[in-house]
Parts: sequence; structure tokens; C-alpha cells
Amino acid sequence: MKNKFKINGPIFIGRSHAEYMKMFNLKKNDLDKKILLDCAAGASSFTAHMNGEGCNVTAVDILYDQEADILQKKCQKHLKILVNALSDVDNHFIWDFFRNLKDLQDQRMIACREFGKDYKINRKNYVKADLTHIPFNDHSFNLALCSHLLFIYDHRLDYEFHLKSIEEMLRVSNEVRIYPLVKHKNEKSSFVSQIMADLKETADVEIVKVDYEFREGGNEMMRIFHKEQQFPLK
Repeated sequence: MKNKFKINGPIFIGRSHAEYMKMFNLKKNDLDKKILLDCAAGASSFTAHMNGEGCNVTAVDILYDQEADILQKKCQKHLKILVNALSDVDNHFIWDFFRNLKDLQDQRMIACREFGKDYKINRKNYVKADLTHIPFNDHSFNLALCSHLLFIYDHRLDYEFHLKSIEEMLRVSNEVRIYPLVKHKNEKSSFVSQIMADLKETADVEIVKVDYEFREGGNEMMRIFHKEQQFPLK
């Protein structure tokens, strides 16, 4: 029997700028003069919203070679599948940032629409890229963010992909922040400790508490920066 909740290929949904600010411990005043990269951004509205407030954000995603209408429909379809899947296990999540499943769906749909509108108008801010080959020069960005791809899909994406993606994000930026560190059944990915061990000679890696928790135990991000010089965004 075909699994009606199964999505073939990358999951393409959006998260709001408000989620990003909490997931990554960001403050607007700290970002005004920074150049940011949103990695595997999907249909998130962070780039659209923050650029609208005068920030400098670029988004990359493997699907950004497709037209806005196609991506909009994909986001709506994937969001519906996700909500239907979560309805059977909604007691596994913490309803704080979102009041309930309907509120989650409403907020994510708003983010999707905001993304779609900006994607049509400001296409230059959205670059097709695989995270293992990001098409920017070294240290082009102050900060790279990666939400809901690494660690959470360690059953689909192998360790080599994780390591190469993180090394590539660190190449193009001065600092990398990754959220969340937990996966299915709210277990922390084994790749977390492995990444910390493999990067210890070239980068400083720390686990930081954040003021956001949807999955139980999902209130931490990984922060990575170059050993030779710190570029903190407190």
C-alpha cells in the first residue's frame, strides 16, 4: 500500500522569519551590517522579510531553478502532507511557539506565500545550489544558517554529505549555525558528536541553547566558526 504521507525528493516547505530569529538566537540589530546566507532555505520567508527590513540575505536551495508557481504548489502540497502526518503524532511536539496544528499550518502557509511573492520579484536573491558546492567565494558571508536539513535527515543524507556541506558553508562564511540537532523520535543525531570531533582541528564548534523548541529536546543549535578568528553574532 502506498504511503500517502511519503514525499519523494526534498521536502519543500517554509518557515517564518520569526522562527529563524528564535532557532538561531538572532537579534535584528546584530544583523543590520552583516551579509547572511540561508542554506537549503526552501520556501522560508527569512530572506524576503529581512531584506525588506534593510538586511542583506541570500538564499540557496537545490530547487531554485524552478519557477515560482511550481514551487508555490510544491510548498502547499508538501505542507498539507506534513500536517496530515503530524496530526497522528501531535502529542510528540511542544505547542508553545505554535498554539496547535492549525496555527502551524497557517503560519507556514503565510511564510510560503511571502517567499513565493519575493521569489518572483527578487529572483537574484535565490540561488540554485547543492550545499556541497556553494557557488560563492571564500568568506563571502558573515553568517550561514541551515535549518531542518542536516542532522534531522541523517537517515537519508549520509555523514559524508553532512561533513562536506558544513565544510562548504564554513568556506563561504565566517560562522555557521545549524538547527535542529534532533531527528525522528526526538533523538540527537549521532553525526553531531562525529562532526565536532572531525572539525576540532580547523574550527571551534559549540552547542548552544535556543529559545525555541517544537520537537522535544530540539532546543539546541550547533555554532561553528574558524579557529583563527571569531566573528561573533551574539
